[in-house]
Amino acid sequence: MFAQIEITEPIDRIIDDWDYLSDKVVAHFSTFKEAGHNILGLRRRMIAASSMNDPKKGNISRVLELNASGFEERHHDALSLRVTAAGNPHRVMHNFGYWHINDKDELYLPIPAEFADQLGYYVVIMGTPKGSEIDSFAWYCEKCETLLHDHVIETSKIGLAGFWKGERQAVNGYNADINLRTCPECNHVNPLAYCWNKAKDTPAEAQSRLCW
Repeated sequence: MFAQIEITEPIDRIIDDWDYLSDKVVAHFSTFKEAGHNILGLRRRMIAASSMNDPKKGNISRVLELNASGFEERHHDALSLRVTAAGNPHRVMHNFGYWHINDKDELYLPIPAEFADQLGYYVVIMGTPKGSEIDSFAWYCEKCETLLHDHVIETSKIGLAGFWKGERQAVNGYNADINLRTCPECNHVNPLAYCWNKAKDTPAEAQSRLCW
């Protein structure tokens, strides 16, 4: 398909644009960015064989998914592609304080650096929501797995900017009402929620991020 590619500029002027893991390119995808039919995310993280550390959030190696048998823990294994199927509630400990549910599969690939003391690359790819596809921010009781609250947004209509605004609204609404955090089945009071972006944390949310 790409046997012949023609360019009009000198190669030394555009070669950096072909390095998708250069710092210049990664900066454009540090949160998420739409690219064709997909949404891409590229993050610099310390990646070992079965662990991952974020420079700002610390250890975010534990990945939880909720299925028919309950909470299931998974790990980010270096150079191992992991898929979270559409509709499957999932969260990453200390990374975002809610269960994310969306209508697109998500693919994750941790790429370690050449040397152990260097930051590697964490690649996230998912389809761009379209039609009536949605995202949900949900909370389940950490003791008995009862659904506590579910905040739904139509990402296909509001786009990525709307997603981050909806995330903040969902977290604020959940944290403002202790009745939402109190399990109707076992009466356990669950911890506060927090957003993906650590810079948005209130002092109370920052403390909660350390706990779950």
